[in-house]
Amino acid sequence: MESSRSPLAKGLLALLLRWLGLAWVVGVAGGCLVPQDDTLLEGGIPQRRNRPPRIVENQVQPSEPIINDFGTGGLCELDFSVIVEDPDVDDLVTVSWYLDYDSQRPTGFYSEVALANNGQPQRGDRAMLRINLRAANSPLSAPGVHLVEAVVTDTRLVGREPVPLSQVVLDGGGVIINPGYVVTHAWFVTTVGGGCP
Repeated sequence: MESSRSPLAKGLLALLLRWLGLAWVVGVAGGCLVPQDDTLLEGGIPQRRNRPPRIVENQVQPSEPIINDFGTGGLCELDFSVIVEDPDVDDLVTVSWYLDYDSQRPTGFYSEVALANNGQPQRGDRAMLRINLRAANSPLSAPGVHLVEAVVTDTRLVGREPVPLSQVVLDGGGVIINPGYVVTHAWFVTTVGGGCP
């Protein structure tokens, strides 16, 4: 049986089907561009995750981690210092100096320095600690090995543990913690008595 449609009608029908097919493909592909779910942004943009500070190791003073014979040969004064970088330039960075810290009998810091924010990752000031054996009640005057530590943090410390900057409780009960960080640098100092009257 032969079709009663004319060649013109067949051509128009084929053209119409092609256009409908093309429209369907564009509609399906275009559906991928429609935003799916924006409920995560209802509370605003999430807080940027905190990044840790770091001690610029090649610029610590003294550069050697072990200092022998402190108190002999005129070596009666030591200056300890660190330079700190923090990619989060608005963080308050604090350096706490600990002397002979014992985790079994914890004591507070000996000295603490808040580094000024200069708008750059590398803070402009050095955190410094000067120990003079000639001073009355010098903390390293007892002969023997002493531990000097620079503890750098971008958050508050409880003991020597960092407190998270923030916590977000999710609908499902999970928790996202934005941590605070602590980094340290240590020196071992051997004090020899009697050389610094």
